[in-house]
Amino acid sequence: MATQPPAQSEVTPATPQAVAERWALLTARDVMRTDVITVPYATPLSEIERILSDNRISGAPVTDESGHIVGILSLKDIIGRYTEDPDSRPRRGSGFYHLSSEEMLDEDFESFDVPAESEDTAENVMTAQIYSVNVEDGLRVIAAVMTKHRIHRVLVEEGGRHVGLISTMEILDALNA
Repeated sequence: MATQPPAQSEVTPATPQAVAERWALLTARDVMRTDVITVPYATPLSEIERILSDNRISGAPVTDESGHIVGILSLKDIIGRYTEDPDSRPRRGSGFYHLSSEEMLDEDFESFDVPAESEDTAENVMTAQIYSVNVEDGLRVIAAVMTKHRIHRVLVEEGGRHVGLISTMEILDALNA
């Protein structure tokens, strides 16, 4: 005798009022990412492209040598630089490949020279203006900051320190929950 597959549970979409009520209660602390990927300001754009791609993110805070956030860099910034100055794009000849530092010998490091035509770095392309919200700010405040400044990510502050990041994806995830 053939058996019927189990019935899939019906998911009842939340009413607009229920979504609005839940949304009104959420704060930056509730939706922020704390595992924030950052890039040092001296990182070449080709490395930043790889970092963003590998982590499936569209931007990241840029840090100075002491780890303080000094700007934000996004794919939009990189694309803008390449459009404005096509020669800034890293040149990758037929022999181009990535070799991880774990695979290199000590003598490889000693003989390594940066070419005279080196590419741009995060510092050359980043947006120095940093927008932050307080950890207790609600989603309405966060969305208003992002909309006002036409940005896709804000840092979250608590006690004068950056403790997280909220991107448009975290906002959408909160609305979809």
